Amino acid sequence: MLSTDVCIIGAGPAGAMAALRLGQEGKSFVILDKDDFPREKICGDALSGKVPHIIRRLSPEILERFEKKCHPMHSFGIRFIAPGDHVFDVPFIENYDLQQHPVPGYTIKRELLDAFLVDEVSTIAGEGLMTACTVSSVNKSDHGFTVESSSGQISARLLIDASGTASSFKTDYDKPEPAAKKTALAVRTYYKGVADMHPQNFIELYFLKDILPGYFWIFPLPDGLANVGLGLRKDVVLKKKINLSKVMEEIIREHPLVAPRFKDAERLDKPVAHRLPLGNPRFSISGDHYMLAGDTAHLVDPLTGEGVGNALYSGFIAAEQAIACLEKDRFDADFMKAYDQRIRRVLGKEMRISSNFQTMLKYPGLVRWIAKKADGNKYIPGLMSSMFTDLDHRKKLLNPFFILRVLLNR
Repeated sequence: MLSTDVCIIGAGPAGAMAALRLGQEGKSFVILDKDDFPREKICGDALSGKVPHIIRRLSPEILERFEKKCHPMHSFGIRFIAPGDHVFDVPFIENYDLQQHPVPGYTIKRELLDAFLVDEVSTIAGEGLMTACTVSSVNKSDHGFTVESSSGQISARLLIDASGTASSFKTDYDKPEPAAKKTALAVRTYYKGVADMHPQNFIELYFLKDILPGYFWIFPLPDGLANVGLGLRKDVVLKKKINLSKVMEEIIREHPLVAPRFKDAERLDKPVAHRLPLGNPRFSISGDHYMLAGDTAHLVDPLTGEGVGNALYSGFIAAEQAIACLEKDRFDADFMKAYDQRIRRVLGKEMRISSNFQTMLKYPGLVRWIAKKADGNKYIPGLMSSMFTDLDHRKKLLNPFFILRVLLNR
């Protein structure tokens, strides 16, 4: 049996970040993943500004290596298309200055990002990185947990479960499934040659009447590729019996703003489906000798569906909690609550606000009226840009009286 201080299950962004942070402090860990890398990961491939920020916080050198090795496309904003085909270009950072501001966001295939992070982990983990390793069960023991895997038994004082929502191994701790109202279903495919992409690589979100509170997306990628997809809450999909792939194809074929751009585009693969556990978790994401991180902790943004940045943050925070546990020799549930509290403090407010915005999207008439009034309003782009950097401003946008004053230029 292999013994270690920390066992991390899952080498995606959350698990890899946890391993890298633990490695900085010289802590003993083992990290497992059922796949070999590089491996395809179904994702929108858009990375918010959180990603370069938290990687830079971990190590500016790692961020520099990521840029040089993976050549991600820099993305500078979002193009919103509201009901009624009102188009709003909103930069992530208003009046962006390359010399003054950090990179606002990236687009890159997830298989490249994840493989890069695992390569970074391999330099510090050695044989402690076990890929193509299947976990069958995680069992409570006197000292922590025993992990039964295809690579043998692993004894750990502390467990970080970053295995996502598709894992099926048995556990001795609570790992809730997301409810239908807290789950998004999405389909994604790749195209080459989509015309008229934004010159600053803005990602495009289409909030169309028939698919609210979800959206259709077009995200630019390097080499002339585009990630194209459609996401919608599971309860809505089930209630209306929606075929997401069919609806996505109809938008590409028939929507007046979309169809002309795909006239000469080539689809490179069949649409593939995945599910996203939307935050804000109402359950405890830690307990005696364990923490949940990334998608396992249901930390996907309820409005945008962006999960990579939140996963990296949760892995970083989980590692710092693990370091505190090892230094204090405390792994009890009361001590572990500090992890839940820090996750709520760092990510909770943002996810609550996003959840409220998603609720507002259930009313297409209201959204269409706001979009019509906002069209041509010179204050709107700057106000929406502030949403990405100032949560208090985002919270103001949930106040109907504040929105009304802005729309009426008062």
